Amino acid sequence: MRSRHVAVLLFCASLVGSVHAADWLYLTSPGDTLIGIGEQYLKNPRDWPKVQVANTVADPRRLPANTRIRIPVDLLKLTPAPATATAVHGNVRFKTAEGPFQALRAETQLNGGETVLTGPGGSVSYRFADGTTLTQQASSRLVFGRLAAYGKTGMVSTELGLESGRLEASAARQQAPAGGFSVRTPVAVAGLRGTGFRLNLSEDGARLASEVLEGAVGVSAQGTEVNVAGGYGTVAEAGKPPAPPRALRPKPNLAGLPARVESLPLSFTWQPNMPARAWRAQVAADASFATVLLEGLFSEPSARWETDLADGHYVLRVRAVDEAGLEGFDSQHPFTLDARPFPPRLSAPADGARLYHPDTVLEWAAAQGAHGYVVQIAPSPDFAAGVREHRPGAQLRLTEALPEGAWHWRVASVDAAGRARLWSAPRALRVQYLPGAPTGGTARGDGKRLHFAWNGSTGVSSYDFELAGKPSMANPLAQQRTHTPETSAELKPGKYFWRVRGVEADGQAGAWSEPSPVVQPPARPTELAGQVIGEALSLAWRGEADNYRIDLARDPNFAEKISQTGVSGNRTSLRLPARGQYWLRVLAIGADGVEGPPSTPLLLTVQGPTPWWLLPIMMLPAL
Repeated sequence: MRSRHVAVLLFCASLVGSVHAADWLYLTSPGDTLIGIGEQYLKNPRDWPKVQVANTVADPRRLPANTRIRIPVDLLKLTPAPATATAVHGNVRFKTAEGPFQALRAETQLNGGETVLTGPGGSVSYRFADGTTLTQQASSRLVFGRLAAYGKTGMVSTELGLESGRLEASAARQQAPAGGFSVRTPVAVAGLRGTGFRLNLSEDGARLASEVLEGAVGVSAQGTEVNVAGGYGTVAEAGKPPAPPRALRPKPNLAGLPARVESLPLSFTWQPNMPARAWRAQVAADASFATVLLEGLFSEPSARWETDLADGHYVLRVRAVDEAGLEGFDSQHPFTLDARPFPPRLSAPADGARLYHPDTVLEWAAAQGAHGYVVQIAPSPDFAAGVREHRPGAQLRLTEALPEGAWHWRVASVDAAGRARLWSAPRALRVQYLPGAPTGGTARGDGKRLHFAWNGSTGVSSYDFELAGKPSMANPLAQQRTHTPETSAELKPGKYFWRVRGVEADGQAGAWSEPSPVVQPPARPTELAGQVIGEALSLAWRGEADNYRIDLARDPNFAEKISQTGVSGNRTSLRLPARGQYWLRVLAIGADGVEGPPSTPLLLTVQGPTPWWLLPIMMLPAL
C-alpha cells in the first residue's frame, strides 16, 4: 500500500506546463494537510501559508487526494548528503578545508569541502546520497563542494571540482527541479542528467574531454552549453566553447584473448576492429571496476604491465581513443591469473658461458612457493629433440656430464600438484675443452740459432713459446707468439729449456707442454794452425769454448779416426804420429758434452826425421 507521504516527482518540467521551474511538485494522499506537509518538507514549518497562497488552497486542512501541490524549492529543507569512499587503492590522501592531508580509508564519509589526491596507480570510488557512483582515477585532484539533500524529496544537489585528472561515473537520474550533479573544471562545467560519463582534464587544466555512455551531459563553457547524448563526446578548451559532439569509438574486439594467463609481466594483444590513436586498458578485481588495479594508455592494440599482480580472477577493460582524445565504449574480458610459482632465476653459468670440462654444474635461485624443479638440457634452443630432463627435487643445482658442443638449459618450478609451470628463459652454454699441450717437440742448434718445431694442435690459431735457463721456466729469456708450429731464436752456446702451448682465436690458452732441454753447441773453431817442434806438434786456434777435442784421421772425412784428444784452452801440443799423411781438426765441446761443428781440417805429412829448417814449411795449412 502506498505511503501517505510518498512524493511523486516529475522528471521533466515540460510534462506539466503550468509548473514553475523552481517549484517542486508534491502529489497529495488522502488525509494530507498543508500543516503536515510543512512539518515534513519545509525548512520552516510555519511557512505553510506561503504554499497555500502559491497553490490557492481554500482549506489547508482538507486537501483532495492526488492533487499536485507546488512548493518553491527555496522553502524546502536542506540536509547533509555525505559521500562515502567505498574502495580505495594505492596512494590516496585527503584533507578538509583546514586540516592537513592524511590517508583516505574506505568507508570514510566526505561532507563537502574536502580535497582528495590520488597518486600514480591510485584510485578511489565513491557512493553519493542519490545512488550515484563515481571513481576518481590515478593522478587526479578532486574537490568536494556542496553535498546536500532537499529533505525527503529525493532531490540531491552534488557539486564537485575536478582540478586535474579523470573521473568515471554512473550518475543516478537527477530529480527535478533542484536535484543536480555537476562537475566544475577550469575549462567547463559538466551538468549530469542521469548518465554514465567520463571526464578527463589535461595536466595543465586547459583541455576537458567529456564522454557520455548513456543519458546526457550538458557541458557549458564561454556562455555556450552543448548537450551531449549517450554515445557521444565533446572537447572543451580554455577560452573556447565546447566543440560539437562526435560519436565515440565502438567497443574493441577482445575475442581470442586467453581466459587463463600463466606468466608475468601481464600482457595482452588484441586485433583492432577500428582505427584508434591509442588504447586505454585497465585491470580490476571485478566488472564494477570500483578499484582499478592496473591502468595504462598504449599506442598499439596491446597492453603490458611490469607491476606484480597476485594470482586470482580479474577483468580486463579496453577502449579505443580517437584522434580528438575521446575514449570510446568499453569491452571487458574476464581472465584468471595463475602464474605462481614463478620460474626460478637462473644463477650459473652465465648465458653464453664456455665450460672447459664435461662436468657442467647448473645453479638457480629458489622460487617462492615452488615444491621442486624440472631441469631440461638440449642441444637446440627450441628443446625439440635430444632433451635431457631431470627432477632434482628441492635442490638448487644439478651436475651433468656434457660432451663438447653447444647446449641450452632451462628450469621450471613445480607446484603442489607436481605440475611443471612456466619455463625460465633458456640460457646457452658451450662445452669446449682448452687445447691440449702440443706434442712432438724437436729442437736443434746450428751454432748460431736454435730451431724449434712441434705438432700442430686442432682448434688453435697461434702458439705461445717460452725459453728459459732453468726447468722451472722462471724468468723466461724469450717469449714469442707464433702462428705456425715452429720458431727459432739466436742464442749464445749453452743449455736451455723450452715449452709451448696452443692459443685459441679468442685468446684462451691451453696447457703448456713439459719443459724440454736444448743445448746450443759452441761455434766452429777457426784459424787452426800447427808447428812441428822436435818430436811434437804444437797446435793453436781461435774459439770461445772452454773445452775442445782434437781428432786425428787418415782421411779428410774422418771416417777412420786414429785418435781423439780432449784439451782445455785454445792451444795444445801433441806427439807426432808415425811416418805418413794425416788430417787433423778441432771441435768445441759445450754444455752436457755437446760438440760444436768442427774446424776446417788441417793436412799433416810426417816423413821421418826432418831437417830443422823444413819444420815450419811442413805445418803450413793444406791448400
